[in-house]
Amino acid sequence: MEIARRGRPGSVLSILAMMMLFSVSWSFSVDHKRNILAQDVQIEGGASTTRKVAASESRRDFLRTTPTALISGVTCVGVLQFHSTPAVAADSKEELPTKEAVTECFDFIRFELESKDGGVAKMQKSIDAGDFDGLLDFSKGYDQEFRKRRLGNAKKLLQDKEIKAKATEYANAVTFDLIGINRSCRKGQESIESANKYLQELRDDANKFLALENTIKVQN
Repeated sequence: MEIARRGRPGSVLSILAMMMLFSVSWSFSVDHKRNILAQDVQIEGGASTTRKVAASESRRDFLRTTPTALISGVTCVGVLQFHSTPAVAADSKEELPTKEAVTECFDFIRFELESKDGGVAKMQKSIDAGDFDGLLDFSKGYDQEFRKRRLGNAKKLLQDKEIKAKATEYANAVTFDLIGINRSCRKGQESIESANKYLQELRDDANKFLALENTIKVQN
């Protein structure tokens, strides 16, 4: 009764199935005992030929009744398990993120792009000052911090397969932008124009990634 109150129909139906199987088994047991009693009466009456017929009929009844009872019980349990499966699947459904969690994750990306203390602003200062050594050192480690950490964490919140594929495309583009900046700082290849070009492409690719935030479904 406690199971029924908890609202688990699969458990209640399973109990009913066991009761049905027990009922069939009990019915067979009673009938089988009646055949045995009939056999004993016939033995006491001295009819040896009748005893063989009664025993044979009892065995045939057993072989005929037992498979039916077992198949009925197994089939019933199988059907009940099938109908109870959707309830389990519904319980294991992944929970949606909160609006606050999504905003916080994407705000880290916005900080790197827009804040004066973000990575993009630092690289821009190095370019404007012609500090190629500083720009080279910073760009080497920025892929780990920006793409793998910031963009990687945000990508985990995306839910649609195609949207995730776009996120991967934009994140990979950011890596190539950083490679371009790195090349623009190498000895004998220093170029402010090239460095600015790749830094602007990084901004564009990161902003495309940020636009994917609106596709995330959040809790109400």
